[in-house]
Amino acid sequence: MGSLGFGEILVIALVALIVFGPERLPDISRKAGEMLAKAREMSRAFKDTVDAEYGDVTAPLKDLKDDYDAMVDDVKAVSSSLTGVSIEVPDVVLIDNSSAKDALAEPDGAATGDVPGDEGGEH
Repeated sequence: MGSLGFGEILVIALVALIVFGPERLPDISRKAGEMLAKAREMSRAFKDTVDAEYGDVTAPLKDLKDDYDAMVDDVKAVSSSLTGVSIEVPDVVLIDNSSAKDALAEPDGAATGDVPGDEGGEH
């Protein structure tokens, strides 16, 4: 039932029993079940209609999904067989930023506070 646990279902059942009473609860449960069955049937009919109308468009997507699922299963199988194996991946440099760093570097002496023409004299 999705993310509902036993405790949550028990609380909902107790609240329903208190609110509706033991006499009406079976009728309400039956009607809720019928509504759920109708909703499922409508959902199934809608899906069948969409598949019939757009089946030729969605078929390649379904094939891609099947291929993807198979690849995921293969990767999981390989990774589970590699447990305990250490794989080292080298660092990869995609862009050499040295020329950009050089272009942004300060002129000679600017970083040390030296001013051209100032030979150590006082200001």
